[in-house]
Amino acid sequence: MWRSILLLVTVSLTTISALVSPTFETIQNAQVLNSKTGEPCSILPGGVDGKSSKSLVVLLPQLGEFDSSEFCEQLVAVQDDLTKAGIRLSVVGIGNQQCASAFSQFSGLPMEQLFVDPDASLHQQLKLNKGPDWDLPEGVSDGFLKFALNQLPGGAPTDESNNLRPAARAWLNYLAMCAGIGAPGTLPEILRGYFGDFSAPERFAEDDVVTAGFVTIGPGVGPVKLGPLKYSQWWQDERGYQRPVELATVRLKNMVEVLTKWDTYVSNSATIDQRGATYLLDNESGEVLYEYKHRGVLTYSETMPRPLTFLAPYIGEDIAKNPLGLLDYSDAKKQNSKGRGILKPAGKFMSLLGPLFALENKLQAKALGADGADLEAAKQEIQSTITENKVTVYTYGLSPFSSQTMALLKDAGCTSTNDVKQIEVGPEWFLLGKEASTTRAALLELTGQSSLPHVFINGQHIGGIFSGNPGLAALQETGKLQDMLRGDKKVLAEES
Repeated sequence: MWRSILLLVTVSLTTISALVSPTFETIQNAQVLNSKTGEPCSILPGGVDGKSSKSLVVLLPQLGEFDSSEFCEQLVAVQDDLTKAGIRLSVVGIGNQQCASAFSQFSGLPMEQLFVDPDASLHQQLKLNKGPDWDLPEGVSDGFLKFALNQLPGGAPTDESNNLRPAARAWLNYLAMCAGIGAPGTLPEILRGYFGDFSAPERFAEDDVVTAGFVTIGPGVGPVKLGPLKYSQWWQDERGYQRPVELATVRLKNMVEVLTKWDTYVSNSATIDQRGATYLLDNESGEVLYEYKHRGVLTYSETMPRPLTFLAPYIGEDIAKNPLGLLDYSDAKKQNSKGRGILKPAGKFMSLLGPLFALENKLQAKALGADGADLEAAKQEIQSTITENKVTVYTYGLSPFSSQTMALLKDAGCTSTNDVKQIEVGPEWFLLGKEASTTRAALLELTGQSSLPHVFINGQHIGGIFSGNPGLAALQETGKLQDMLRGDKKVLAEES
């Protein structure tokens, strides 16, 4: 009887062991270093702790890589939500205690949740990616490698006899990944950081400032200072999505932190090519609920526009898709891309030519025979028209700015002739006759704006699509266009 019971127990334990994922066993048995004490420790709790039935284990590359701080900014934002969901967060980075202390202070990740793996041994056990994994070409001398490494951050290793060639090999693979070699997704992600992403929420807070040498960006995505030169980005009034260079600015901030403290953050240059991974584990069953391995540089999630989407079943979709809680209009019902794109900088540039167009405007009307009486009659006609109509738009038939204006108003709900009165002055400014030129000159005198389109709402002039104060696109971005369409006349006073 006892033999039967013993056999049954043995079979049961064997079955349970077979059900435990090999990945779970590898992580469970791994020995990393406590970031506070430097002592060897385990990542997973020794059994269910009564609070956390699951573990989110994030293996980072070097703690000094800007992937690491970029990802952890999002993880730190959902710490409380993970705890409520019974998920224990453990982050393992390549580095030492000194790296961990600096990284914790910069990223806000508590030291209790941060572990270090100096030689990336766990990464290697889990067979994580290392780019193309090239070897150094045969015949390359140590002297050349030392020279090449001295051109890179950190320079050549001080212990050249043992670390020179491993460090050079790691840098070779890392730079290849930066060029997109052996790193699917890296180049598109770099471009996404510069060109923006309508499917992602804002990424740079309004009060954030980044300083890199003589370059200062901020507060927010608008103001830029290059030494004595100051200017504002043309998208500074756009809201609710990841705007051009916004994510690149976040990465610049992280890069500045690392490059100015390279020796603090990078303790082992021979592992600089090592990529990371993310695992969501069930502590009770040993099951891997979610697994993703980084494919290259800046590919720490399979859904980079919203890196924590995989956590939606546990912490809720709203938090998982926008953990930083910045403005997010990516919902198709809210998102409006009209008034954005290449026409916007073109419109800003055209506004610089306003004085020239104003002069041409007056000369053209006079040359075609318009006199003072004609001008006064045109002004009266304009005043009558804008008084009788809720929305009045003076346009050119061939102008992309005019067509974009009408499309934006249509998206805002002005879908019929009862909603908006469109008056086409002519095909373009250089194709106008006497009457149209007089109307154009009258609009200039009434508003001070020489270019078309002209938009009036409830008798108030708001400018063109990009020109004027504030302009139609700017009203749309701030959400105040609907207020004006509902008859709120205080909007322009607030904008001025």
